[in-house]
Amino acid sequence: MNQKTSTYLPPEITINILSRLPVRTVITCKLVCKSWLELLETHEFAKSHLSKSVPGLVVYQYDNYIKTFEFEDDELDLERHGLHYNQVTKLDRRAFITSPHAAIGIQGSSNGCLFLREINTQPNALYICNPTTREYIELPNEGFVYRYPTMVTYGFGVSKITGQYKVVNVYHECERDPHMQVLLRIPKSFCRVYTLGTGKWRSVSPSAPLVYNCRSIGAFLNGNLHWLISDLTGSSWISCFDLETEIFSTFLPPPPLRSSGGFLGGLVNLGGDLCLCDNSSDDEIVIWLMKEYGDEKSWKKEFVISKRPDFDGESYEVVYPIKVFKDGDILMSWQDFHLFYYSNKTRTVGIIDMLEFGNSGIDSMLYTSSFLSLESCFPMENVRSF
Repeated sequence: MNQKTSTYLPPEITINILSRLPVRTVITCKLVCKSWLELLETHEFAKSHLSKSVPGLVVYQYDNYIKTFEFEDDELDLERHGLHYNQVTKLDRRAFITSPHAAIGIQGSSNGCLFLREINTQPNALYICNPTTREYIELPNEGFVYRYPTMVTYGFGVSKITGQYKVVNVYHECERDPHMQVLLRIPKSFCRVYTLGTGKWRSVSPSAPLVYNCRSIGAFLNGNLHWLISDLTGSSWISCFDLETEIFSTFLPPPPLRSSGGFLGGLVNLGGDLCLCDNSSDDEIVIWLMKEYGDEKSWKKEFVISKRPDFDGESYEVVYPIKVFKDGDILMSWQDFHLFYYSNKTRTVGIIDMLEFGNSGIDSMLYTSSFLSLESCFPMENVRSF
């Protein structure tokens, strides 16, 4: 489509055509002419492009780089040990997070926005960042300092009806036996919510006294955030926070895991289903899916993956499934260490090493690139570019 032809097309048709293009191609199209640049920077285009986008991958390398990727197709091609992908962006986090020794964690992703947490500062510095538009927001300081055994965890998502972007912070003090480290009670807990565009944190009614793992991340699905938790008896539960009503509820994990509070599990949104991945065993990884959301009876043991020969032995890290490909291969993250895959054909697992991550640790999750402008959507915020 040349420039002359496009001038005779209604803007909505031009948007419909251009919104089907990959991110890097859209960026190139902005250079074609002024009218295209203006059109491609509208909220209507960003919304249309997002609705057609296929989720890719974001990886934060502990050597300071944030990279986003698009999958070229729906297969891993493990026989050639290749992941079909296009790198979309590569950002140096030091462009906006200037602490030289900052430990950054990706705490959530929604509609192209990343929620980043500077873990080793007190109070934690928190950021919303769009790698595609190269914009970020530093959230207001929460104003409290904590140390072990106090637990703090976060989540990030979009409310289902009003479409508000919200960061949720769950805080609880834990009193433990000084010798056995057994949890005795939770004397204090609270929850605070930050709605983007408001400029302030609000307190909401916390959940019942339950133990949230400080390394857990709220899994966003169906307008709700989910955390794997345990009660004072050690029994496991799933905490659910409705981003629209801002009310907590709980439901049960798969039956074999309900009384084993010490299992090594992680919650994610896997292909639109709530997924619980259990890495407790020395020999295998078990992936459960809730086939009917909210129905505790619908948990299904979907995959049992052998760790042999390279990954067997005692485990200390949570495994997060990222994507199941059409041929049954699975891309996963071994928390803090590496990306790895399961081959449905050979029934084996192996490390993904072609993305040039080097020897640094990584943090990764599913991510959909977006042209959502933080400045346009949240004019009340102090949006900066980098």
